[in-house]
Amino acid sequence: MLGTKIHFLPKLESPNILAALPDMGNVAGIGINYIIKKLEAKLFAEIYSYWPPYVSYKDGIVDYNQSSYKFYYLEKENLVIFNGEFNPTDPRRLYEICYEVVQMAERLNVQRLYSIGAALRPATSTEPKVFGAVNKEHLKEFVKKFGVELLEGEGQITGFNGLILGIAKERGLEATCILGEIDNPNTIQPKAAQSILNVLVNMLDIKPFNMSELEEEEKRKKFMEQQMSYLENILDRGEPPGIA
Repeated sequence: MLGTKIHFLPKLESPNILAALPDMGNVAGIGINYIIKKLEAKLFAEIYSYWPPYVSYKDGIVDYNQSSYKFYYLEKENLVIFNGEFNPTDPRRLYEICYEVVQMAERLNVQRLYSIGAALRPATSTEPKVFGAVNKEHLKEFVKKFGVELLEGEGQITGFNGLILGIAKERGLEATCILGEIDNPNTIQPKAAQSILNVLVNMLDIKPFNMSELEEEEKRKKFMEQQMSYLENILDRGEPPGIA
């Protein structure tokens, strides 16, 4: 079983909860951690996880730091935030985490749950979009008001960021997931995270905050991609990379 430690319960008035774990391109991880940092969210509870599966040592002395999932709150914004370092692949652990989050939401009388994540962009798509999925019919019009396109057809939203919507629905809690389009799941995607945050600022009625660090991170990402592409082209032609 998971161990939840509640340091204290914040006094909030039917807050929203933003809950997500790292996913493709670490879109959710970047977005959640950025909002925690910029709005100076305060920690109030933790769920201790089964990670890491090892201990470290230095000069023969063992050290052990058990990771945890964390609950934060923002009093002025009337918002609870849940995040963690990894998204469980074991279905049992994944369900346990989801139920712990929904139980916390019930304890705090949360009115709506928001999750975020990544959607892989088709090769035919040119401009990244922001997509959404909801667990209640009436929420469809709500997300559309903020320029979010609903996912069409049939498919799956895997991991915590999708499953939490189903667990919330099972317990009668409204929930929506906002997904930023990405082109590569194996590299960090700060631009997708920023596009989600731009939506959430309006959707959650949060005062806008500076996102220049995400813009700089996107520039660094593109520069590295250009360098890698340049080296690959040289190697494909059989030319030496050169010496600087």
